[in-house]
Amino acid sequence: MGKVKIVATIGPASEKPEVLRELVKYVDGVRINFSHGTSSEWRTRVLNVREFRGDVAVLGDLRGPGVRTGAMKPIHVNVGDTVEFRLADRSDGNYVPIPNPVFFRVLTIDDVVVMNDGRLRLRVDKVSSNKAVLTALTAGSIAQEKAVVVKGKDYPIPILDDYDREALKIAVELGMDYVGVSHVRSSDDIEEVRAELRRLGGDWVRLVAKIEGPDAVRNLEDVVCASDYVMVARGDLGMHFDLEEIPRIQRQVIRTAHKCGRPVMVATQLLESMIEQPVPTRAEVVDITNAVMEGVDSLLLTGETAVGKYPIEAVQWLRRVAGEYEDDVGVERGVTANITDRLALGIVQLAEDIGAKIVIYSRGGRFVESISRYRPKVPIYVGISDERLLRRLRLYWGVEPVLIGEVKDYEEGERETLNKLISDGLVAKGDLVLLTHGVVDTYNDYSIRIIRV
Repeated sequence: MGKVKIVATIGPASEKPEVLRELVKYVDGVRINFSHGTSSEWRTRVLNVREFRGDVAVLGDLRGPGVRTGAMKPIHVNVGDTVEFRLADRSDGNYVPIPNPVFFRVLTIDDVVVMNDGRLRLRVDKVSSNKAVLTALTAGSIAQEKAVVVKGKDYPIPILDDYDREALKIAVELGMDYVGVSHVRSSDDIEEVRAELRRLGGDWVRLVAKIEGPDAVRNLEDVVCASDYVMVARGDLGMHFDLEEIPRIQRQVIRTAHKCGRPVMVATQLLESMIEQPVPTRAEVVDITNAVMEGVDSLLLTGETAVGKYPIEAVQWLRRVAGEYEDDVGVERGVTANITDRLALGIVQLAEDIGAKIVIYSRGGRFVESISRYRPKVPIYVGISDERLLRRLRLYWGVEPVLIGEVKDYEEGERETLNKLISDGLVAKGDLVLLTHGVVDTYNDYSIRIIRV
């Protein structure tokens, strides 16, 4: 696998066993979107992924707090048409029902309401506590159960509702490795989801903060440093911000993630054209390359593999393009006060200076995360006895985890890891290897050995 990790969303186009079996050969992780489908479908997808390839990471993506249309017949609007939104659960098609009163509380005259992934935009002309009149700025259709975004505003809604609490319960039951926190606004949202996971017995689940709204951007460092992983969710960002602002925000999120020592992924429209076409556009190739060279840990395909006609070709192209440029990544290696990161940086610099492969035995992953953070120009191999940790670390830049049996101590873990790498052909006779481990809790229990195989 490559240094930049590939994550694919599983949906109707990729859930068929014959397609899924092939797709998981090319990815490091899969995403289950809790916004669509049923709990039965989610379970089946995860269980099939585990059957076909048990060592890939699984990300469950929460729906998150938001406002959606109620039950209704579709309404088509042209530019200049007016449409009425009312506080209601359902409609006969003469108006748009909005079941949540918070929508009307946040609206003001001249606000822009965005729907259909940004394709439909409407200006607010009149608003009261239970009704609003809007004018269409673009043509499009409004259907039931569709997200309604007020550009530049987040809704003051609790981060978890009953729907997402049930999704979290399923994520824990299925042993998912990551959960995406949608529409996160501050570190308080992260901590609330983390507390719910602890209550459900899912302490191992790592949280991915999705940066997609104005509050998340305003509180960026607070959100990023409180999370375990970060996602640049460009789809929703494009509904809140002008499109020309998205590249700047993406770069800002990636730099903040590096500063906090958090891995980061970029999502949405990486290969949008491949929903219908078997080959990407030149612009998409450039976009992917820019993300890779900015230093992302992973790239996430959404509609391309969930509903597209060419899910296998999409992951193959993403792997091909990312692999071409992943060795050209350069990130700032600023000095940090954290002793674990200082030690990791020293190991990376030493390994690069002498041309040694880094071989680690890990029980918790923290030391591996620190080493990955500095984007070494040499391979990083990690021996792990815990399958759950192995899957989690698979989404870190440059990390190649290998599963070994249970060992009594770190020294035995290093030996078994090296033996496994030799037997798998990943380390060959004559290779220079830097063997190491670190125990973060004590700091005085670490080891560095350099050997010629």
